[in-house]
Amino acid sequence: MKMMKLIVVIGVLGAFSGAAWTADNDAEATIRLMSKSEAELPDAVTKEITLPAHLLDVAAEDRVATVEKAEKGHEKANERTEHRGAGQEQAEDARERGAEMKENAKENRENSGRSDDHPSPPQDPPGRN
Repeated sequence: MKMMKLIVVIGVLGAFSGAAWTADNDAEATIRLMSKSEAELPDAVTKEITLPAHLLDVAAEDRVATVEKAEKGHEKANERTEHRGAGQEQAEDARERGAEMKENAKENRENSGRSDDHPSPPQDPPGRN
């Protein structure tokens, strides 16, 4: 079953990557392998990418709202990290308490029924030696 899923995923990825390789417009191609001669030229690596005009027309208010939303998300992520750290400390404390309780239970099992003040065995009845 896992093998079948893997084959399907590889097929889907192959279909999408094939579409990207055959793109006629450079703006549509997201990844392209460079030849060795291209890789040696700095212009091939530092080529400026321009955004489409409809993306540049985004209002300043939308940009501000996006930045604020990103800041809120960053704050939430930091809070979750702090909560996770506190949870990990609690888990460590619980593990330590569990180990102490385990040790106490082991000692109690070993000591149960082993009192130092055992009664002495009964004496033989009179007339027996």
